[in-house]
Amino acid sequence: MRCTLRVGVGVTGVCGVLLLGMGIGAIFLFDSVLHDQIKKNGVIKQGSYLYDQWSNIPVPIFMQFWVWDLLNPEEVLQGAKPAVRQKGPYTYSERVVKTNITFHDNGTVSYLQPRTFTFLRNMSVGPENDTFTSLNIPLMTIAELIENERDIVKDLVSVIERLAQETLFMKLTVGGLVWGYNDSLLVDVAKLAPGLLPSTEFGLFMGRKINGTDGVYSVYTGDGDVTKVNVIDTWDGQKALNYWGDGDPYCNMINGTDGNFFPPFITKDEKATLFSTDICRSVEGEFIRESSVRGIPTYRYEAPERLFQSGDINPANKCYCQNQACLPSGLLNISICKQGAPVIMSSPHFYLGDQSLVDSIIGMHPDPEQHKVYFEVEPLTGFPMNVAKRLQINIYVRKVEHILQTGNVREMFYPILWLNESTFIDPVNADKFKSQVTNNIKLMYGVEYGMIAVGCVLLIMFIILFVKYRKRQSSSTVPGTSDERTSLLNGDTVQ
Repeated sequence: MRCTLRVGVGVTGVCGVLLLGMGIGAIFLFDSVLHDQIKKNGVIKQGSYLYDQWSNIPVPIFMQFWVWDLLNPEEVLQGAKPAVRQKGPYTYSERVVKTNITFHDNGTVSYLQPRTFTFLRNMSVGPENDTFTSLNIPLMTIAELIENERDIVKDLVSVIERLAQETLFMKLTVGGLVWGYNDSLLVDVAKLAPGLLPSTEFGLFMGRKINGTDGVYSVYTGDGDVTKVNVIDTWDGQKALNYWGDGDPYCNMINGTDGNFFPPFITKDEKATLFSTDICRSVEGEFIRESSVRGIPTYRYEAPERLFQSGDINPANKCYCQNQACLPSGLLNISICKQGAPVIMSSPHFYLGDQSLVDSIIGMHPDPEQHKVYFEVEPLTGFPMNVAKRLQINIYVRKVEHILQTGNVREMFYPILWLNESTFIDPVNADKFKSQVTNNIKLMYGVEYGMIAVGCVLLIMFIILFVKYRKRQSSSTVPGTSDERTSLLNGDTVQ
């Protein structure tokens, strides 16, 4: 009986040590294998798992628009505060398939990223031809462009406007504002000065509905350094922008990825950085918390308040101020990259903006849950699982001399529409990702920590059995003959 107990104690101890050691070793081994697999499949090259996801984005993407319907246009022309109501969403599915994919010797790949939009009536409050009252953006744009021109030019444009019977506010359809409509003022200008305008159509997203692109991207493939995968090398042949602050290097940086996915092994301490052509600058998201999307562990990042903070408050944003004039917090003047059109970007409802912006328009109700920008990323692969990019397009409006249609309108940043470009991984792709990535990782970690747990249990059992054995051995030994005791570890018998 004593021999059996001694053997049991020894076997338990040895197994416990072995399993504990194997479990700890497996952590390093499995992590190394996992990193090697991600490095192998997380590179943009034909035949890799990532290439298919990168070149033809499989998850559903939606573009939703909410337009601002002006309720009191006549009063606004007399100097009253605008009263608006939100109409939407008007929802489109967005298809992104990369074209002109070309690999280069310097470890980069260039491509175009055309997008195709399809209207989804079942996810919209009405049809595309719903009408509402909005600002006459071509009129306001021309008013701003000619403000500093010679009087003869101003007078000439005034005549054109009267002939065209333009008004500062007009009825538009949702589809017309977003994708384009034939504008009577632009038609008259084109007749007067053939070749001056690229088109007599105007639309906020004109040219992007069918195969429209936002430039030529060149990104790193990750071959040799997987932490640089999908990081932009150049955009439209440029390593930096030339829009901001007389060439200021900070504001003109092209940082991060195109937003489709991020490099793998992203940590909580890192910023998730991307370049957005919608606002002509790079932005970063800050880690907020751990989260989960359809059972996939993720990190949640959000756009910080300082993103649109006034340069008068945040010196880092000073280079976004044009003509040395900084806008209130919450606004970004992108007219410099929109051919001079007085376009001002913000968050929806002026969320995180100066309170004066919210107070200037009746109908603004900023809500963090509805209006903040966020993205949830699976940290090992860098794949975004849940994204909401929310922006509001505003136009700078004021009374302009020689432009009778501006009446006595007050100076303001008038909201036109806001959008939410979002993706939320669908159940099919979530299950596919879990079967190929998440479940394997869980299995590996389960084996690792399972061996450690069993090893610890066996070691605890070893200690208990060892103490019990020593007590039994002590009770069977004649008192005062400690020299007659022998070591359990030596396996000798009691004398």
